[in-house]
Amino acid sequence: MVIRIEPDHQAVSRTAADVVSSAVARSPTLRLGLAAGTTPLGLYQELVHRHRAGQLDCSRVVVFSLDEYLGLPSDHVASFHSFFHRHLLDHVNVEPRHVHVMNGAPQDDPAAYCAAYEQTIRDAGGIDLQILGLGLNGHLGFNEPGSGLATRTRPVLLSDETRSVLKAGAGYHEDLPDCALTQGLGTIREARALLLLATGTDKAAPLANALEGPVTASLPASVLQCHPQALVLCDEEAASMLVRRDYYRRASRFTTLDHWP
Repeated sequence: MVIRIEPDHQAVSRTAADVVSSAVARSPTLRLGLAAGTTPLGLYQELVHRHRAGQLDCSRVVVFSLDEYLGLPSDHVASFHSFFHRHLLDHVNVEPRHVHVMNGAPQDDPAAYCAAYEQTIRDAGGIDLQILGLGLNGHLGFNEPGSGLATRTRPVLLSDETRSVLKAGAGYHEDLPDCALTQGLGTIREARALLLLATGTDKAAPLANALEGPVTASLPASVLQCHPQALVLCDEEAASMLVRRDYYRRASRFTTLDHWP
């Protein structure tokens, strides 16, 4: 696991965009996993800027999403489907046939839908690079504390804490659904490389616990410790509770991201 501390959110976004852009340049058919939320938003804005500048060609990139609310149609303003199109997919040259974004619309058998989505990932050859955010309670995707470390893509019940944070962050004034669809921790761990972004003081405690505490289902993000190609990009605020942050700063000088992963 590589931990790199950047000065601020903007620097995290730029470095993350460097990583994604380099990965696409080396592998134009990259299978890229997307995460929604305010933290990766700067990354997507930077990717759009680079595409418009002729520095990023996404025409052969294959896209998967990490999670979605269950019960919201794809065109709902609060759906992650809308989020990805609004902030990234409608502004770069990804082919529609290469976009596999979860559909959270009400359905008779969500478990069967999730099993089929998992199979789509397998049929594509797996995800090469999965972007991740970090929940305040340590959730990864929508894998809430207590999720099994080997879980697969499935419907889940959201905690009241998660729903409250998401509702406030989205500026959405109706009730969010109680349930969601998410890649499981086992699915996430099968991605060839993981890129976790964490910024702000509110992420300091969960980040320190995830990276320097025990690996446990009580803190889903701790599974990053078990992945052979995990990169954590955080700002100074999010890194403020890391016990070994000075070591991580020194170690990052010996780690180049030019060819990562």
